[in-house]
Amino acid sequence: MWELEKSLQQHGIEISGWVLPPPGAPWDFGADKCEGADGIPTEDPATLPIEERDGGLAFLPYDLETSLESLAERMGHPIEAYQLATLCVSASLISAQTRLVVDSFSGAEVPPILWGGLVGDPGSNEPYIIHTLVRPLRDLQAEHNILYTTGYTVEAVDRILGQQPGHGLLVSPDELLFLLQGMGPSHGGRGSHHSRWIGLYDGNSLTVGSGTIGRTFVQHPSVSVIGGIDLTLIQHGWQASESYSDDIWACFAWVRVRLSPRPDMPDRFFYHPRGLLKELYCRLQTFPPAQYVLSRVGQQYWREWVEKIDGLILNEPNERIRIALSRTKERAARVALVLHCLDAAYVDIQPGMIVPANTLCRAIGFVYRLQQHTKVLHDEMWELNYVDTSIVLRFIERFRGCGPIDPKRCRNWWPARRKPPMNMIRDFLCDVVRIGHARWVDDWQIEIL
Repeated sequence: MWELEKSLQQHGIEISGWVLPPPGAPWDFGADKCEGADGIPTEDPATLPIEERDGGLAFLPYDLETSLESLAERMGHPIEAYQLATLCVSASLISAQTRLVVDSFSGAEVPPILWGGLVGDPGSNEPYIIHTLVRPLRDLQAEHNILYTTGYTVEAVDRILGQQPGHGLLVSPDELLFLLQGMGPSHGGRGSHHSRWIGLYDGNSLTVGSGTIGRTFVQHPSVSVIGGIDLTLIQHGWQASESYSDDIWACFAWVRVRLSPRPDMPDRFFYHPRGLLKELYCRLQTFPPAQYVLSRVGQQYWREWVEKIDGLILNEPNERIRIALSRTKERAARVALVLHCLDAAYVDIQPGMIVPANTLCRAIGFVYRLQQHTKVLHDEMWELNYVDTSIVLRFIERFRGCGPIDPKRCRNWWPARRKPPMNMIRDFLCDVVRIGHARWVDDWQIEIL
């Protein structure tokens, strides 16, 4: 069994239908090789800080993983929330010029940039998670460059990037809502902020500052984001405001943090992760810029992952989920890059230039779990409670034989005084297609069957 299949199944993820090589196939390079261009292993997997546990393969370095698990259990939070926040903070500390090449043939590469959002219920205390993972940066920030900021405007980020163009930055706003509003394409009548944020997520070069003097060219901007928001706020924002953008939504990895009672664990010994996190963060800063490359086996796994996600995108009728899946594909490589550096920081060595295949396996398993959180959150946010069976039947009868129908025409017909916003009309049309009563004519119009 290939390492990709084995690793994902250890996380409880079924991957039936994936195209995997039969054992002993000529292109099956084996699960444990981390080879260089000459085929010589460059890194012994035994030196990696990955250990088997009762729950399967550890995702983060073992001591950090067990400490975060204990903390999550004590607080009644999902472990993915702590893991995602750790990755976002760690990504911001990796040199901005660092890249991971995922395909040597095409030269495709990814930057160490991750955006994460924790969506909680009132009282679920998701700010505690972020505070726990960001707090070790405070002491480090007093000794180094600006490592993080609570400022959420483009101007604030540009100012810091101009002061330290070669360094990464973490944006951790007190309320993610304000950052999301500022990212919208129609915010304040200025569309440039939306494209600016998308460019920052992609790591595109930019020029900051104003005037002919004082402008700074930033070749490799690296801005990671972690923040929390209540479900009701983000739900209202995306449903009611045209300034919210689905492609911004897709740039974020989301974790749903529900309100749950804390378990009673008074006598259980517990190591708080703060000290270990500070040490790891400090070591991550010392790594020089590098261009890492996935091992040959890892690149084969990457191609399988891309093929799988592309298939899901082609078969997904909901446009918002399709956009999210397109970003999920690349997110796995970004997570693998951060994991590779974290593994090296844990054992206090320089990262090897070859990223082992099992590092990508761990990243894929984690990103796949995050996608399940995204789907659950999507269903909560855009659930069409006002659409009952009678409205669907009336819509089908009204427009059968009428040719293509676009969202504007559907909204004008809507049998209620208060019309839903256009994004929810779009979801309604997706649902009509999904239940088999219509087909897509193009990207914007459907036709009743």
